[in-house]
Amino acid sequence: MSLKYALLGLLAESPKYGYEIKQNFESTLGNVWSVSYGQLYPTLRRLSELGWVTKKTAPGKKAAEKNIYFITDTGKTVLDDWLLKPLRFSYKVKDEFTLKFLFFKKLPKDKVLEYLKMQQKKTLLQRESFQRTLVSIRDEIDYYLQAIIRKGVIHLEAENQWLEEVITDLETSS
Repeated sequence: MSLKYALLGLLAESPKYGYEIKQNFESTLGNVWSVSYGQLYPTLRRLSELGWVTKKTAPGKKAAEKNIYFITDTGKTVLDDWLLKPLRFSYKVKDEFTLKFLFFKKLPKDKVLEYLKMQQKKTLLQRESFQRTLVSIRDEIDYYLQAIIRKGVIHLEAENQWLEEVITDLETSS
């Protein structure tokens, strides 16, 4: 995934200053992706050099001035082109748990089962959290963000089902 397109998408909604961009990014995409200030500001600088965003300086509430970032017409065109560009389809499961799972054969089965059951509890708690979030903020968020949260719920349900199968297989195998 590319941070530059995420930033263009957020700025297409409205102009924002850096702190506001990070807060909006975390509240919108926090379950999918996080961003540090060390990534944010260099990327905004590159987008500015490309002519995709501009910035205006405004007085801050305290002594420091704030840079407010705006998407340009060129940036809007780039974002639209990216949004409509077909994806190269390649399903990847890239997370730390999947990597660990690959090497579980090096551990005693009882330790693996203990870990998998703990992971299953965390998965169920995360699913419940997503569902509560969806119910509590449904009227405050747009359809697309609701759909992403529902996608998260479905992924977590599938993860739980898979964990249940693996746990059962390990418990019944010799």
